[in-house]
Amino acid sequence: MNMRIEALREQLRRANLDCYLITRVTSIYYFTKFLDVKDANLSLILPKEETPILYVPELSLTAAEESARNCIVKPVKIGEKIFDKVSKELSALRARRVGFDSLQASFFLRVKSKTRGITLKPTPDLVWSLRKIKNDEEISCMKVAAKMADRGIKAAIETVRKGVYEYEVAAEAEYAMRSSGSEAFAFDTIIASGPRSALPHARVSDRKIREGDFVVIDIGAVYNGYHSDVTRTVIVGKPNWKQIKIYKLVLQAQEKAFRSIRSGAKARYVDSIARKIIMESGYGEHFVHGLGHGIGLDVHEPPTLNPVSMDVLAKGNIVTDEPAIYIPSFGGVRIEDTVEVLKDKAEWISNHESSYKLLP
Repeated sequence: MNMRIEALREQLRRANLDCYLITRVTSIYYFTKFLDVKDANLSLILPKEETPILYVPELSLTAAEESARNCIVKPVKIGEKIFDKVSKELSALRARRVGFDSLQASFFLRVKSKTRGITLKPTPDLVWSLRKIKNDEEISCMKVAAKMADRGIKAAIETVRKGVYEYEVAAEAEYAMRSSGSEAFAFDTIIASGPRSALPHARVSDRKIREGDFVVIDIGAVYNGYHSDVTRTVIVGKPNWKQIKIYKLVLQAQEKAFRSIRSGAKARYVDSIARKIIMESGYGEHFVHGLGHGIGLDVHEPPTLNPVSMDVLAKGNIVTDEPAIYIPSFGGVRIEDTVEVLKDKAEWISNHESSYKLLP
């Protein structure tokens, strides 16, 4: 863990910064091993030389003292304001150039008003440059999370049939992940059937699944803070020719893109491989999002795989590969797996083979 702090300090020296302020909960966990509720009011101050200071609400003090590493824990008591604490600490450290990952506008303005001679500089890439390269321990956690999601997918597929409600499928998927040890869900489960399968971020509804429906199942588990993200599309009953064509097209796009993933590959190039297949088949306007995204302590992280991305993939990136076709009023198909980027190739982390079993 100290290696992470020293790596960030080296970034500070290169950027000519005196101090770094972190408020993103998952980044605080990355450096300290303390993970509180997602809306917790936390701040981690990392000086260029001194021991980092973690400010936590008083109700989280005992938990932080027990689990936080490589930092001094200080409480923010009832009636106190965290921006006051941060301002005083920065002044005491005589910091002049302070980088930060993410600040609410009100927090930024309060700190500026309470400190003199301090420049606050948004530099989120300093942290993301470290976080997007996963080490062996992180990758191991993500493989466990992927297996939990695979069990959820299996339970969901076994539940899908005519007459079942979307929320019933979601319940079985989530129960399977929890029963496997998932400490949370990576995001709100998506079960989208029939015309709703054309909605990329459809929430679970009380729609009853019908014969001939596409059913998109998008779920994720969490293990030691690390996320998984898997999507499968099921066809209920006997598929028609158009459903077969779309499903096979999306699967082909996913696998061809996968074969182009390796260290040094431009993210937008990988996206273009899948997009070209879908466009040349006449469905380009129905592939409405990027091919994928990084994943780790957050479900969406750098690098980003889309047509305008400037990211270059590197060994240790964990990304999703999720082409899709969404046709309004008809339905949609998305097939998504999590992928580890290696030096000269990529490896599936989630159980990609299960998508073959769903071939119409």
